[in-house]
Amino acid sequence: MNLPKVFRSSTKTISGSTLTWNDYFTLRRRRRIAERVITIPTTLGGFGLSLGYVATREFDPTPIFGQEPIIIYGIGTLVCGLSGLLIGPILGSSLWKLFHQEEVRLMEQRDREFYEHIRKNRADPSLHTLRNPAPDYYGEKIKSVADYRKWLRKQREIVKKGTFHIGEESI
Repeated sequence: MNLPKVFRSSTKTISGSTLTWNDYFTLRRRRRIAERVITIPTTLGGFGLSLGYVATREFDPTPIFGQEPIIIYGIGTLVCGLSGLLIGPILGSSLWKLFHQEEVRLMEQRDREFYEHIRKNRADPSLHTLRNPAPDYYGEKIKSVADYRKWLRKQREIVKKGTFHIGEESI
């Protein structure tokens, strides 16, 4: 099959029932790319199909919801494009899972572990301020083990800054 790289299964097989963190981040990145790539045609498809419908339609001059029909049809066309934008990541994720069936179970297991690490090590939201905002609350920007370590350091800095300034408000 001639599939784009993000949909092809990796050439190296994942041994045993564990997935290394580096492999996990690589597969996670490929899954996100697949979701984003599929979003483009679904958005254009939704927009194009609705535009094609509106272009072949004869307009009745009777107002719809008190507005000109062309305005309502234009809003409908935009809504169809936005629906394609929302459906794209769902379809992309489903296609990725279809072509990576052996890795899906391992990925889901690592996802649970990763998000448990994120939840456990995340700084308390009450410590976040405008001057000290929360960096990457859900860990979406973490792309490697080194990025995870940087994220942990930033979370610790927030805890230090937040707890250090607690007693200064009464002065």
